[in-house]
Parts: sequence; C-alpha cells; structure tokens
Amino acid sequence: MTSKIDPELAKSLKKEFQDSNEAAGEHAWKTPDGHFLKGFFIDRESIESLLKDEKVAGIHVYFAKHPDFVGKPDKVHTLTVSGSVPNSTPGAAPFVATGDVISGVPPCPPYCN
Repeated sequence: MTSKIDPELAKSLKKEFQDSNEAAGEHAWKTPDGHFLKGFFIDRESIESLLKDEKVAGIHVYFAKHPDFVGKPDKVHTLTVSGSVPNSTPGAAPFVATGDVISGVPPCPPYCN
C-alpha cells in the first residue's frame, strides 16, 4: 500500500520523471497546450464525491487519451478516476473500480507547479 515519503525524495522523483519526459522530445507526454506534462490536479470535491459511497475503499487512477486528441498521434493524456471496492473474486486483483468515474482532470502545467 501507499506510504508517506520524504518531501525532498518526492521532489527528486518528480524531477527525474520531468527530465526524462522532456528528453523524449516528440514522444514526450504533453498538455493540451503543448507543454511537457508534469502531473495532474484532482480537486477535493471530486475525490470526496467518489469516496461518499461507504463501500468504496479507495480510488483507481488510470491514464487515458485526452478526449480532444482521440485518433491523433499526439501524446496528450488525461486521467480517469473511479471509486474502488474490495474484489470478492478469488485470485483476482484485490480491488475493482466501480460506480462513478471522473475525467477532465486538469494537467500541470498550468494547474500546479
């Protein structure tokens, strides 16, 4: 499961991703505005809307093609986020995405630094 890490380590890991992504040039992940993608911003209201169902144990976050760039070669992506419940199927993944799905997650930049 997840754990907190040192903020300096987090900063270093983010920088390594960003440097690697920028070095990919034309194959880099971009924002709809053409900037190198650094991350995404998910607002509290959206997260709370997924967690309001008491059966939801967490959230699934998936990379997805940005809807404005479907069928285009551009590497412009977004996220889809859904609530997840424990999976009762033996031998399967421990959690299953279920219920509401949010999309339209704004990219960084410009929504964060």
